[in-house]
Amino acid sequence: MIMRADGVTLGYGGTAVVHDVTLDITEGGVGLIGESGSGKTTLARAFLGLLKPTKGTISFHGTDLRKAGTKAFRKAVQPVFQAESLDPRMSVARSIAEGSRDRAAVPALMEQVGLDPALGTRRPHQLSGGQRQRVVIARALAVRPELLILDEPTSALDVTVQAKILDLLEGLGTERLLITHNLAVVGRLCRTSHVLFAGRIVESGPTEDLLQRPAHPYTLALRDAVPKLGGAPPVARGGTEAAPAPTGCPFRLRCPLAVPECESAPELREVAGRNVACHRAELVLTGLAAR
Repeated sequence: MIMRADGVTLGYGGTAVVHDVTLDITEGGVGLIGESGSGKTTLARAFLGLLKPTKGTISFHGTDLRKAGTKAFRKAVQPVFQAESLDPRMSVARSIAEGSRDRAAVPALMEQVGLDPALGTRRPHQLSGGQRQRVVIARALAVRPELLILDEPTSALDVTVQAKILDLLEGLGTERLLITHNLAVVGRLCRTSHVLFAGRIVESGPTEDLLQRPAHPYTLALRDAVPKLGGAPPVARGGTEAAPAPTGCPFRLRCPLAVPECESAPELREVAGRNVACHRAELVLTGLAAR
């Protein structure tokens, strides 16, 4: 285990947006899946030490982040944000060397991510979207991190460039926490995944199981929303615009399977090899996942 969130609640201005989350970042890649506003990025900020939990703890190799050495932690855990995070005033070479202060290593790092070192004198606006994303990855790799925390690293890229970036990330051999709403991306890069809705984990387990046989209606809705080549357009089920329910199951106002029992909050429980917070998980598995 590299990092762990144990009963973590996070918020802004006294408003909680992540509620009592427990998860481990282990070998093989870990995914955080959910729509915008589900709490993925907030949780990632906490794993980076940029946001302190209002409840619970986050640890790195068993040591509470509040007690871990800041310099060593910053070197071991590096963020990979979207390409727009680059400083437009800095050259590519300067951006990559910013963390390590080692200009001599820049050409090798650029080659490692598939960039021509001659591009080192350019500014971000002189590069394509895919090239800028490679610069962001090279900048993170400059300090030889143990863990990359990737926040939607391919969302602004076209399909062919996305594929190249995924090939690159797969081949790095660095552990990763991936924040995404893209199920195809998490399927390639993460052995285990956690699905967040309204700041709560609603399903956790092996990524392949979650994608092939979801046990929570929300995971199923995310899977069914992915267009299929040559297939019928995705069909929304339930109230897609409904806000999270303030009590009981937070997904119940959008859930096509909701029953009176859902007015009581479900606990995470083991169902078919994963943890699911749903009173009707067995029905999802046996009655809907095969559609």
